[in-house]
Amino acid sequence: MNKNKIIGLIGGMGPFAGTRFCTLLLEKSARDFGAKNGDEFPEIVLDSVPVPDFISDTSRLPEAEVMLVSRIKKLNSFGCTSIAMVCNTGHILFPQLSRVSENKMISLIDVVRDRVVASEFKRVGLLATKTTIKSNLFRNAFDGTNIKIVNPDNKTVEICEKVIRGVIANTNSERSTNELLSRTDEFIKEQKLDGIILGCTELPLVFPKNKPSNIIDCLDVLSDALLKNFFENRLHLEKL
Repeated sequence: MNKNKIIGLIGGMGPFAGTRFCTLLLEKSARDFGAKNGDEFPEIVLDSVPVPDFISDTSRLPEAEVMLVSRIKKLNSFGCTSIAMVCNTGHILFPQLSRVSENKMISLIDVVRDRVVASEFKRVGLLATKTTIKSNLFRNAFDGTNIKIVNPDNKTVEICEKVIRGVIANTNSERSTNELLSRTDEFIKEQKLDGIILGCTELPLVFPKNKPSNIIDCLDVLSDALLKNFFENRLHLEKL
């Protein structure tokens, strides 16, 4: 029933988050949607893009935009019926990229916002790159809601950046992970937060799988949105 549906992913920012996300899509397809045989799983096209490091150097955004626009066009040529970018900071370019996409492009920022709104949290902390925080991607997404997005202090941002860079390079240490987890607990207590958004796709790779329900995992939320769209015919039939 989903033969004509193809999930397209822009990944590679960084690459380990992209591959982890593909695994997550397959695990959930089996666990949550009953996929057993090979032809019951989604067709996924992952373009792990060696994009310029615009996350730490925003002067390279125009260069990154040219590269990512070309990749969206390639996913169009593959017939991808839904496209997502496995990178929060990359959503600075989402308006330009979505205009190029010939089919539905799902915003990671928007689906995380929707999950937080549904959770009824009122005060939510953000863990993300400096560029994501400075761009106000999340704060702008929550305009019109009664939810307060609390940015981390400089110390927390530096710890996040160290872990993110370690995950991208596949060199993250247990010490760095423990430092981040400890600082996250302190952030929640100090700011009296109802929850935390993991607003970088590298961060879920170091948080425990059995993390508390008030930790909003951006990879988890995006995978749910993509699979709901992919399996929507099956979901409709099950309700009949």
